[in-house]
Amino acid sequence: MPTNGPIAGRSPADRDRAAEQAADALRAGGLAVLPTETVYGLFTPATPEAIDRLDTFTAKPEPGAGPRSTLHLPDPAPLIALLDLPHATTRRLLERLCPGPVRFVIDQPETALASIRDALGVEPGAIDDGERIAFRVPDHPIARRVLRDAGVPCVARRLGAAEWALGDDPGTTCAIIPDDPETPIEPAPGPVIDDGPTLHRAPSTTVRIDRDGRISVDPGGVLSERAVMEQLERVILFVCTGNTCRSPLAERIARAIEAESPATGITTRFASAGIAAGDGMPATPEADDTLRARGIDPGEHHSRALTPQMIDEAEIIYTMTPSHAEAIMHAAPDAAHKVFPLADAEPVEDPIGQGPEVYARTAEQIERLVRARLATIAP
Repeated sequence: MPTNGPIAGRSPADRDRAAEQAADALRAGGLAVLPTETVYGLFTPATPEAIDRLDTFTAKPEPGAGPRSTLHLPDPAPLIALLDLPHATTRRLLERLCPGPVRFVIDQPETALASIRDALGVEPGAIDDGERIAFRVPDHPIARRVLRDAGVPCVARRLGAAEWALGDDPGTTCAIIPDDPETPIEPAPGPVIDDGPTLHRAPSTTVRIDRDGRISVDPGGVLSERAVMEQLERVILFVCTGNTCRSPLAERIARAIEAESPATGITTRFASAGIAAGDGMPATPEADDTLRARGIDPGEHHSRALTPQMIDEAEIIYTMTPSHAEAIMHAAPDAAHKVFPLADAEPVEDPIGQGPEVYARTAEQIERLVRARLATIAP
């Protein structure tokens, strides 16, 4: 059995050689076994000859289950640009779950499928069934590197689907590949990159999306239906200092703006916190009065100190001043990509202790800046 053996812990040069061998095999029309975050896959080019060979020794999808093979990509952007995606919910799931442990099966008009085939240089039926396309972007650096270096469209099936695979494991390790020199595997799987047990130790989740935008999730994958559907909710967090005036104003104003917007199927939840807040304090009376004057119910507010969990859960964090943003990024460097002042050159100054006129001007400024920020978020 040709194999590169376990690569975990090897030198960068060894890892490079293993990836190069696998990419060469795929470029030449052969097979390669690559790790992903879910299960190991049997990869081959998306040509009729290569897929026919894969069909001879692997379990094929059930009739009506979708395309016979799943396109695997190193980067989702080129394909997404070609897909016909009229629904915000579909675009949102692709944004949130690519790359990731998800196989998408998406209904497409024939014109879109034809454009995709032409762009990739694949034949009808290789990655689609005339109505749907199946694809996945694995979240594993080795698989993505090999796919990128191969430079040809590739499909894959789980290692456990091979008729010679040992046991019932879907392919969470390479141990299911027989290693008996007296009974060689036919056809040989080509280069095998063994990176140890996979991260999730379970197959990817299949998410099916109809032309009308209906979403269904097949059972048995890494992500449950609930986990997939939770991606359709975003959390936007507003942060100031004490969480008693500016950020509560921004939170309530943002909710009012969202209530005016057309429904897209994506839920936005707004919250607020303070980098130096005490827990449980009400909003200032002036903040509540300012909201009422703008026709917004202030509700019942209880201040919250910003926590690592809040930072982690938020998809976007807007701060009242650049210094607030700097403080968050200093405390949580990994979150820097999602922390922004409402406006870099226009800080929202603290109105606490000042009169209703100052609060009114602050609310006007916040509404203008929040509207501008929300307009930049794709529906």
